[in-house]
Amino acid sequence: MIVAVNLLYPFLAFYGFQKLVFEVLRILVKLATTGSNETAVHLAVHPHCGPLWGNVSDVNAGIELSQIKTIVSFGDSYTDGGRHDGGPLAPAVLIPPSPFAGGRSTNGKLWVEHIADDIGATLMDYAWSSAVTNISLWPSNPYPRDFIMQTSMFLNQSNVLDPETTLYTVFFGINDWEDSFIDGDHLPEAAQSLLGQMALLSQPPTNARNFLITDVYGRGTDDAWGQAWLQSIFDGLIELHTQSPHLNVAFANFATIWDGVLGPDPGYQAFGYVSTDACNPGPTTNGDCTDPDHYFYWFSGHPSSVTHGLMADYVNEVLDLCRVL
Repeated sequence: MIVAVNLLYPFLAFYGFQKLVFEVLRILVKLATTGSNETAVHLAVHPHCGPLWGNVSDVNAGIELSQIKTIVSFGDSYTDGGRHDGGPLAPAVLIPPSPFAGGRSTNGKLWVEHIADDIGATLMDYAWSSAVTNISLWPSNPYPRDFIMQTSMFLNQSNVLDPETTLYTVFFGINDWEDSFIDGDHLPEAAQSLLGQMALLSQPPTNARNFLITDVYGRGTDDAWGQAWLQSIFDGLIELHTQSPHLNVAFANFATIWDGVLGPDPGYQAFGYVSTDACNPGPTTNGDCTDPDHYFYWFSGHPSSVTHGLMADYVNEVLDLCRVL
């Protein structure tokens, strides 16, 4: 049976209280270590929790982050740590003039690295910049990189991981949505491809049991095709959670951050940003980016490391506050 978290509030309040105390202390530390005329970047929006049925909402159906020892990540440039084969990532350090910190499309650590570091988990990253769910759906896309390729790489390694302590993160949609403007609306098929790879990972020999799905397909823009893509994935998560054996699933919609920063409610300044532009607009670091910790984007369309930190904070709030049974 699935129960909305608001019905269980008396039983779950302790989780929320712990998170609130931690978040207040974290923000106070940041404020104490920044200049007197600066505001530390922080979350100014919070998850839209809901049940695992009906319309898309932030939800956590069964994932206990404290039990996770390994995180296996699939996705595009927002999750690409520069390795692509699950091995240890290079330090997240900029070496000018390259704008890629250790191969990442940002100036520091990625959102999933922040999560792994917070819980002391090993990160195995297979994500690749420009990747889509299924390249065969997008003939105009020149990059042969997709979820299927990443899953194949992972499976061919014959990794032996404990299903109970391994979390699989899946973050696609940006490139699929953009390709749909050229190749037509194949997003329904893309959603099924994504769910199909999750189903494959849940079968022997991997027997994956914990999946976190994240999305921000339009990065501040939405349309009917994109919303249908989201709903198809959400409906698929419902099926995966209610099947036997059931999967523990969570969904975190980063669109709440993008809408809050790029739109008027509450607007970028409420987060502590000084601009929604890219701090480093050129192909190298030879620019005038003197304050990357207060810019939403690092380079065009790609979050700064401080924004990746907010994305990790958002996921943590979803996992803590949006619990359902």
